[in-house]
Amino acid sequence: MGGWQNLILHGDCLTAMKHLSNELDEKIRLIYIDPPFFSGTEYTLKMKGIGDASSAPALRDTNTYSDRWNGGLEEYLRFMKDRLGAMIELLHENGSLWVHLDWHVSHYVKTILDDIFGYSNFVNELVWKRTNSPKSQSRGFGSQHDIILLYAKNASEFKTHSIYRKHDEKSLKPYSYRDEKGRFRLIEIEAHGIQRSETRRQFEWEGRTAPYLYKRETLDKWQNEGIIYRSKNGRYSKKQYLSDMPGVIVSDLWMDIPPIQGASKEFTGFLTQKPVALVERMIEAATEPGEIVADFFAGSGTTAVAAERTRRRWIISDSSEVAIDLAESRLAKLKAKYQRTTFN
Repeated sequence: MGGWQNLILHGDCLTAMKHLSNELDEKIRLIYIDPPFFSGTEYTLKMKGIGDASSAPALRDTNTYSDRWNGGLEEYLRFMKDRLGAMIELLHENGSLWVHLDWHVSHYVKTILDDIFGYSNFVNELVWKRTNSPKSQSRGFGSQHDIILLYAKNASEFKTHSIYRKHDEKSLKPYSYRDEKGRFRLIEIEAHGIQRSETRRQFEWEGRTAPYLYKRETLDKWQNEGIIYRSKNGRYSKKQYLSDMPGVIVSDLWMDIPPIQGASKEFTGFLTQKPVALVERMIEAATEPGEIVADFFAGSGTTAVAAERTRRRWIISDSSEVAIDLAESRLAKLKAKYQRTTFN
């Protein structure tokens, strides 16, 4: 793949993927898609004019895409199945697909992905808190989250890097101990609760017999390193220093990345725009610099922006000319280089 060019493909993504299949089969390391949600909504790009003290700015709506399906759920699921089936062919053996949805159809799409990828290659259902203000409803509870379904091409080959978020007041609270090396918290090295059972082997170490979670060699190593703490009642724990922790390890609950709102500096007017930080997290977790990431429902171009910022090669496609033009305007600010191709 010498002489690589990043690609913007304007047209139906199924056509775009067929165009890529000869050269890029099993070459793409990560695909992220934010497809239609079966929401029944007509989406627009909202552009504001210039306002002043005497009048608010005028608002102009330009159609971007329709999420209405004449054939109902059946038509939507056929549409998704055809395109998800094409995506797996493009993924590298250790590649991954991240599908961003919400409550409308995430459960239906998961069954399709189980058929295409195999149930054993399902890795995670990630929950992203997409709004801080749920709407009041007369029936049920207001929705505040989206779902991201993560599948590996081959789970035995797929690995992720640990991702950390910044410490907050709550996560700093356990670091209440201090010695000459700084602040630390205590990590249990004995089995407790569901980890403890009658059959768990106990052994003596440093004068205390207990159901230790680690081998004697590991405990000796930590003792030599000076990171074993002995309490007044004789119990041992491991010291975990705040200075050794880059942050709080990220789980499947992504509550720390704020949504795009009208007042956000990042907001382009594209109503379903996702934060760059959200896509950057996926890219940094599952790829290395220089590898290829793709997005076949590119929308406002966030995946290309995230890939450019994290030094990955990229491919995006979208059927909306408005979306493609918006993506190009964002990439121009980064001085990104690419080739644009249009499919009829």
